[in-house]
Amino acid sequence: MVVRQNLGYNWSSIYYANYNLSGYQLVSPILGLLAYNAGTDVNFSNPFELGIEAGEQPISIDFKDITRMSNELGMRPLCASFEGDGKVILARETKPYICSAKRHGHFGLVINKPIPVQLRKRVSQWKVAVGSSVGSALGAFLLGLLLVAMLVKVKKHSRMVEMERRAYEEEALQVSMVGHVRAPTASGTRTTPTIEHEYIPPPH
Repeated sequence: MVVRQNLGYNWSSIYYANYNLSGYQLVSPILGLLAYNAGTDVNFSNPFELGIEAGEQPISIDFKDITRMSNELGMRPLCASFEGDGKVILARETKPYICSAKRHGHFGLVINKPIPVQLRKRVSQWKVAVGSSVGSALGAFLLGLLLVAMLVKVKKHSRMVEMERRAYEEEALQVSMVGHVRAPTASGTRTTPTIEHEYIPPPH
């Protein structure tokens, strides 16, 4: 016995919520195509589900009279096949509002769900805020590195100037120990004496 289910919009919404299909919106009731071993006896006490496998000719599922879609929207829906393992398979329509299937299952029409303008503004503002914060932090970090480099350079220059000054002073005025006291001393170089006037003493 083949059973065609129409879950309606209320039950379809509940059924649809069990699947992770973010970014899409359901625009038709979910239709189910199932088969049981009961034959034509609807009072069969212990039916169990059977599988349906279409041959070369696929099964057509018509949503034209039950969809909320309107041609005025200019959007084409996609056929959604809701699998038993929680996956959803999307495919194009074979004809407007008509899907094809090769096996049993549950099917519906979905469209891309546009992001609300307000949400886009919030996302944009959030991106701007995050970008500004990151940019400010990076700028402060680079400025700190520049200041540290300048400080190191100034200290190094001051140290070199001090070393040159000390070297010059030690060369100009040597320091020696007199007892237990350090005292500056003149350089050991002496000026060679010269005779200003030649004087020859008289002979005796």
